[in-house]
Amino acid sequence: MTDVFSIKRSGRHEAASAPAWARTLLDVFRAEDIHNLVFLPDTVMGRLLALAESDTYFRLVGVHREEEAVGILTGMFMGGQRGAMLIQSSGLGNALNALGSLAMAYRIPFPLLVSLRGELGEFNPAQLQMGRAVPGCLDALNIRHVTLRSETDLETIVSGALKTCYTAEEPFGLLLSAQLTGWKPEK
Repeated sequence: MTDVFSIKRSGRHEAASAPAWARTLLDVFRAEDIHNLVFLPDTVMGRLLALAESDTYFRLVGVHREEEAVGILTGMFMGGQRGAMLIQSSGLGNALNALGSLAMAYRIPFPLLVSLRGELGEFNPAQLQMGRAVPGCLDALNIRHVTLRSETDLETIVSGALKTCYTAEEPFGLLLSAQLTGWKPEK
């Protein structure tokens, strides 16, 4: 598959200055044989994707809508490959039906990375409701999840989440808080 979105090409300097949380996530993905990163671009994920793009181990697959990512990841899993879904909290609503009627119904495991909006300091009122609703939406579909707020024990938590994901044969939500990513909304 080819990328349908262009990620800013990262030079060695940009990859070297990547945030520690992004490096840790990619290291754990590599340890769990997750090659494919299926994404809808956003600012937070862009930093992780720029680092992944500089590494030939990872294949980046851009999508136009979040539910499209669920279908692509399902096909990859059925073909023997592992992947992760990378989206923003405002897009989770678009993926709910596909998550419930495809991934959960047919036991398709993949990590679901969600960069959270709507947290303390959010400036955009359109981001508040869905940002706050993410944990409840995942709970309603019985999708286990953890909110990552700090680099402390990040590797252990993400590694355990991925092992649970593949053992239980279902998606597992990794919610990336601004406390972890350092993302600050623009005014």
